[in-house]
Amino acid sequence: MFDSTNVFISNVYKQNIMKIDHLFLTFAFHIKENNQNMKKSIALAALVAVSSVFITGCSKDDSEAPIITLIGDNPLVLGLTEVYTENGATADDNEDGNISSSIIVDASDINNILPNTYFVYYSVSDAAGNLGEATREVKANTISYAVKDTCSSGGPDVVYNYNQEVSSTNGTTLSFNKFGDYSNNTGITATINSNNTITLATQNGLGIGASLENHEFSGSGNTTAGGFMITYIDKNNSAVPVAIATCRAWFARN
Repeated sequence: MFDSTNVFISNVYKQNIMKIDHLFLTFAFHIKENNQNMKKSIALAALVAVSSVFITGCSKDDSEAPIITLIGDNPLVLGLTEVYTENGATADDNEDGNISSSIIVDASDINNILPNTYFVYYSVSDAAGNLGEATREVKANTISYAVKDTCSSGGPDVVYNYNQEVSSTNGTTLSFNKFGDYSNNTGITATINSNNTITLATQNGLGIGASLENHEFSGSGNTTAGGFMITYIDKNNSAVPVAIATCRAWFARN
């Protein structure tokens, strides 16, 4: 005889079993998925950690500036007729090695025409941006000039050609070893102004020249492409009557 009760119970049992199986499979799937995600997270964390260690291990703070070594004398003393020529420099860096080819030389301060103390500036940067610097002092304190001095005292012009040594330590005061070509006339000075004009203030040369005369000088001038020019009054107070000459002296560097 057919027992419907048993059939009903059997079906319910099967359905419950299927539900249990489904729940198990779903639970298993989530566990697997979570494991995979966890593995991915662990792998990613490990990669980040390794990368961090790698980057930290490979990076190095470079704060050391390159060292510039000047070739030749420093300070460099120039002779009476010697003009400045660049001797060069080398540069070495603790990370980049020899970077001499990257040195920048600034010699814009040099004036080969007028006596003074000048400076040449050297700079170089390494790959990390550290700046190395050096300075060369150039002493051109005394320069020899060929002078063409044309004077007139009412008659024909008289031209005097002679060599003159002119000195300066500050670039503004010029000192002459025999101004006007008078022997013993070593105390005369002139001032170079900021606009490149020259002032020869009134001053006396006492006991100068072959006759040991007393002269008074005053005048003005300006710098030129090859040196400078001074127009001056030469007043001979030892002459009777007093003799006055107007002169123009062109100083061209030897």
